[in-house]
Amino acid sequence: MQDETTNKGAEMPETSPENNFTADNSFAERVKPEKKKPNLNLILTVLNLGLFAGLVILYFVVLGSKSDSTPNMALIQKASGGAATLAYVNSDSILAHYDLVKSMRDELEAKTIRLENELKTKQAAFEKDAAYFQEQVDKKSISEASAQEIYGQLMSDQQKLYELREKYSAELQQQEYNLNLLLLDSLNNFLKRYNKRMNFDYILSYNKGGSILTANDSLDITKDVIRLLNEEYSVSGK
Repeated sequence: MQDETTNKGAEMPETSPENNFTADNSFAERVKPEKKKPNLNLILTVLNLGLFAGLVILYFVVLGSKSDSTPNMALIQKASGGAATLAYVNSDSILAHYDLVKSMRDELEAKTIRLENELKTKQAAFEKDAAYFQEQVDKKSISEASAQEIYGQLMSDQQKLYELREKYSAELQQQEYNLNLLLLDSLNNFLKRYNKRMNFDYILSYNKGGSILTANDSLDITKDVIRLLNEEYSVSGK
């Protein structure tokens, strides 16, 4: 910014707070932008048919040849009679120990840090310019016309910072969404292959705080699933 000495001191318009460049309401302070987790109970002989069907609809992934989204009534009756085979995976453990998830998390965190640092650098440069402008206004070392021109440019720069922050936020959200789709696709494809060998009627997803309050540990296949998932991920070359 260029100092311009005039016989007439810069007097900023006072028609709105935006034009008041006083030390008590400094421009540098006003332009800072705001920084802006289904579970299983051994119910084969205990719970009634209706509750079991509800749990199936809400929380089960059917790994078979069923193409209809409506639960197969013959299978529900089979389960209520104690004949259906079930297992579950702990989704919290999958998220914590699946190497693909760790890799995706590291990738997203690295990008987040990079974009945040870029924003911090731009913000610091903007605040430096704004502080210098405020200093010149306080000293009345620039004309009113020059002050208005510089003020407009600073407001434009501030708007660009806001827009860049929103762009980066949307970009990170989209990447997180895409990574979640990749994780679901990887897990579902694996479980379909896995179930060709195991032949479960249902494989449930269990997580702490879900609607199924307790689960029988004998039905937990999480460790086996995580081990095989990581073996496949390692062989795939990541």
